[in-house]
Amino acid sequence: MFSIEIQKLKLSLEIVPVASLFSHEKVIKQSANKLILEFKNLASLQNPIIVEENHVILDGNHRAYAFRALNFKFIPVCKIDYFNRRTKLRYWFRLLDNLENIDLVQNTIGSLGGTLHPQPDLGTLKKELEKNCLACGIQFRNQYTLVDFPETEACDAVGAYNLIQKIQDELSDRDVTLSYIPCNTAQQEKFCARLKPDQVVLWTPRITKQMVVDTAKMKMVFAPKTTRHVIPVRPLNVNVPGQWFRENLTMEEINRRFSALLKEKRMKRFSPGMVLDGRYYEEELIVFYR
Repeated sequence: MFSIEIQKLKLSLEIVPVASLFSHEKVIKQSANKLILEFKNLASLQNPIIVEENHVILDGNHRAYAFRALNFKFIPVCKIDYFNRRTKLRYWFRLLDNLENIDLVQNTIGSLGGTLHPQPDLGTLKKELEKNCLACGIQFRNQYTLVDFPETEACDAVGAYNLIQKIQDELSDRDVTLSYIPCNTAQQEKFCARLKPDQVVLWTPRITKQMVVDTAKMKMVFAPKTTRHVIPVRPLNVNVPGQWFRENLTMEEINRRFSALLKEKRMKRFSPGMVLDGRYYEEELIVFYR
């Protein structure tokens, strides 16, 4: 195990059996299949996946899926304290585009048993969603609506997100286009002001960290693009040789190699807000290099 401690937060870098991991949400098949093709001749795995202490995957679900599909025995991980206040659980909202009118969304929700509760403003909607973690919301222009479902339709968090999936699937069949946006983006004034007349934001249920862990350990999974984790510090560029995952190694031997590999490298810290390889990172970065 290779450990890094930054501001009383410990990051543990190690290699674990792929079979020991718990996924908490489904993959997007198109993205997963693309990774499987990419990893068939894997030269090196650039970044570890992020897991909590019980091996529940927080970031890297598609990479883990590809490793399972290719029968790789081990995978590099970075273990973090999930319940540390600096580890943030956020959500992916759905941006619905090309809508003829709001009635299409409301009628679809009604057909699935949902009840609409108009809210006076954005702040009130946020408070109501915090009270009921199985409810969702609709943002249309300057109108905000709370949506809840009977327990027969959404008795738990997985069921609530399954209903979100049904809503977006039914709307997609009606030529409505779908994209995923970070929850904090939807709450920005500039974003709200730029919403077009044919766009609606579907606010997803605000589940908790404990729900994520409990669901994964029960081997249940949420719909794709349920959670969005922002961790305090993210390690990058460990670059583990791909041949290690194809060799018949013990866990002790592969971790000995991994630790030695990291000790040979230098580390550089970057403040939050860094763009690296075309991706924007909200968190602080620890980048390994030779």
